[in-house]
Amino acid sequence: MMGLRMRTHANTPRSLNSRLALAFPWRYKQIGRENCGHENFFSAMKLNSLIRKLGSGKPFLSGRKAKSAAPPCLGEPMRFPYGPFRFRTRLVRGAQYSVLSSTDLKIWTLNTQASAKEELVEYVDSEAFKFSYRFYRLQLGEVFSANVIGYASVSLPPGFSMIANPFDTAQTIDEIFKGWPPGTTLNKFDTSLFRLTENEIKAGKWTNPYEKLSPGEGAIFFNPTSDYKSVSFVGQVVEGHLSVPIPSGFSIRSALVPQPGSLENLGFPIANGDVIHIFDRERQKYVLHPFENGQWAAGSPVLSVGEAFWVAKTEPGNWTYQLTIP
Repeated sequence: MMGLRMRTHANTPRSLNSRLALAFPWRYKQIGRENCGHENFFSAMKLNSLIRKLGSGKPFLSGRKAKSAAPPCLGEPMRFPYGPFRFRTRLVRGAQYSVLSSTDLKIWTLNTQASAKEELVEYVDSEAFKFSYRFYRLQLGEVFSANVIGYASVSLPPGFSMIANPFDTAQTIDEIFKGWPPGTTLNKFDTSLFRLTENEIKAGKWTNPYEKLSPGEGAIFFNPTSDYKSVSFVGQVVEGHLSVPIPSGFSIRSALVPQPGSLENLGFPIANGDVIHIFDRERQKYVLHPFENGQWAAGSPVLSVGEAFWVAKTEPGNWTYQLTIP
C-alpha cells in the first residue's frame, strides 16, 4: 500500500401526496421520483387501487390511459464494454414515449420517440461512447419517468486512483469490477477505527465481494496492470435534499451528485484550517488545497464525476445539497 502523506491545519397534488404517504409511506416513497427502486416497476392500476382505498370515490385514471399516465420506473441499467448504454422499463403496449438525455441534469435532449410494441421496453443508446457520463429519463405525454438513471465512466491508470460511485445502485464491488486480475485492491477509510479497510482480488475473487460504494463515499483503487483501464458506474440519480456527515479529522468523501465542479459549487462545508487532498492519478501524488483566512491557499479544488478525495477537517460538519431535476 502506498504511503498516505497528509497534513492538517489548526408531480402529484399535495393533498394526494399526504394521503399516500400517511397510508403507505414505504410504497409511496418508491412511487415518487425520490426512490424508484433498483428493479421495481409500478403500474397505474396499483395506484388507482390505492387511491380508491383512501376514499377518493373513483379512480384517479381509468382504462388504458390510466396505465400509460402512471410515471414509469427505469431499471436494469447496463453499460456495455464496447460503449452503448441500456435500460429497461414497463409500459402499456402501444404507449407513445420519448427518451430524453442530459449531461448536466438541466438541459434535456430528445434521443428518440417510439411506440411500445411490448410491455417490456428496452432502450439502447449507441451514442453513449461519445460521453464520459450521461443521464436518461422517459416522457409519456406530460408525465416524466419516476426516476432518472445514467452512467459515469472513470479512467483508471496503472497504480492508484481515488474513485467514487455517484449513483444509487444495487451493484456490489464484485459486480462493478468483474474480471480484474489478482492484486487489484479497493480501500475505504473507517473513520471510527481510523484505518483503511482491505478488499483485494485473490485467486480470482474479491475478499469482500458484497462491499458497496454509495454516493458521498469514496475509496482508493489500485490497478496492478500496466494498462489504462476504465470502469463504468451505473444506477439511479439520487434527488431531493442530500446530506452526508463530514467528521473531524480524516475521511474520504465524494460529491453527492454526479456532476463536476469546484467544492464551493458542490456545496462543501469548508472552514478555516481544513485541507483537501486531491490525488493526481497521472503523476501518482497528492495535491493539497489548504483553506486559510477565508480563502484557498493553493486554489480551489475541482472534482470530476466519479472522483473521491481526502478531507482533513478541523471541526465536524454536514455536506448538504439540494438536487431538483427540472
